[in-house]
Amino acid sequence: MTTCLVWQTNRNGNWDIYAKFCEMMNGNGWGADDSVSTGPADDVNPAVAAGNEQWPNDPSFWCVWERRESPVTGGIWSSFATFGQDWGTPVQVGGYIHTGGDSAEPRVIVISNTDVDTAWVTWTSHDTDGWHIQCAYHAGDSWYGPSYAVNSPDPIRHARLGRGLDDTYHDCPLLVWETEGDIHYTEYVDGSWQSPQEVAHSDSLDRNPDVLSYCWIPFGLGPWITWESTRDGDTAIYGTAMDTFSIGRRWCDSAAAGNNYAPCGTPALYTASDWAELAAIAWATDREGNSDICARTLSDDAYVDNDPATDINPTLTTMGMTQNWCVWQSDRSGNWDLYGSYVYCVGVEESGKPQATSSKLAQTVVRGVLCLPLAWGVEREASSVLLNISGRKVMDLHAGPNDVSGLAPGVYFAREEREESREESGVRKVVIQR
Repeated sequence: MTTCLVWQTNRNGNWDIYAKFCEMMNGNGWGADDSVSTGPADDVNPAVAAGNEQWPNDPSFWCVWERRESPVTGGIWSSFATFGQDWGTPVQVGGYIHTGGDSAEPRVIVISNTDVDTAWVTWTSHDTDGWHIQCAYHAGDSWYGPSYAVNSPDPIRHARLGRGLDDTYHDCPLLVWETEGDIHYTEYVDGSWQSPQEVAHSDSLDRNPDVLSYCWIPFGLGPWITWESTRDGDTAIYGTAMDTFSIGRRWCDSAAAGNNYAPCGTPALYTASDWAELAAIAWATDREGNSDICARTLSDDAYVDNDPATDINPTLTTMGMTQNWCVWQSDRSGNWDLYGSYVYCVGVEESGKPQATSSKLAQTVVRGVLCLPLAWGVEREASSVLLNISGRKVMDLHAGPNDVSGLAPGVYFAREEREESREESGVRKVVIQR
């Protein structure tokens, strides 16, 4: 289980793109800096997405960014890397026109519905015909496009790309953006982008959306959209309900506690009183008089970092659904550097109704043996299976000792299947270590 961080830096005298990989472990698993693009052109605003997410295969990543070619034109470029190998030669996938300093802000997501992963890229452009969100995709060995996903006479801001849910078994690209203080979305379904729809309309100012991508590990999570809004008289963080695009909740609990802005989010397996909201959200806030980073993860919103320095632009990722990393920019060293902090999730038990769940693991692994009790909390046998991090069954389980010495180290999920009610089945986390 590996994640990747990408950023722009002027350490070489112009803007270049660098990356850093992190392997899941107890603590800081970040490796050395890798260069993605270090040519003479200015490369800015990178984004990254994981490709092959199947454990234990080596994960792959797509990085995209914009290359400034002139004051009004630029190109969208991409590079591909498999963990442990160098980034590939950059390839141009599209171009854009920007006026008044507008940014293309490219975004990337990978859809894995077939044997071939499809990498989707979107970006914003602004020309005499109005505002556009363009897209291209890579399937097999080729890039296709670009084409238009959204056209608008009004300014398009903060376009973000994520993974939505087309049906029970298939994901689809989900695109969100802000136009004139409202949040809109569209999905790519049945070969075309659908008509844009508004998210949770309000006469107040809604802006800076982000997508919490759909994830099936080991049961459906998301998608959600999160954004900042003034609808309650302050500036707070809101989100949609899972699998809908109506208002779901106010993530920022502290009423009238400063301005809260620039939210980001990720699905996560947390113990939660509301099992249908299994997500982590982070944002910037000035409630202490300067810009700090807050998050809502295990309970109420809490500080990730409240150093007196200015902290901005947080981002979140989940590793194996059990560890969340938050990374942000800070000027605490006298210039803009990247800082990060992580938190471990706790196991959840799937239930047919919302409930608080235990953080204790029901299984123990000792010397390659997984010991299961009788049906959890029931004096009888139960059918159980062990799922890997991708939700695929790796073996059947039975009460008592189970030999798991042949499995690769990592996070798994033991799922109990009760004959009388599949909705009452339990799902608990198992960590196999060597």
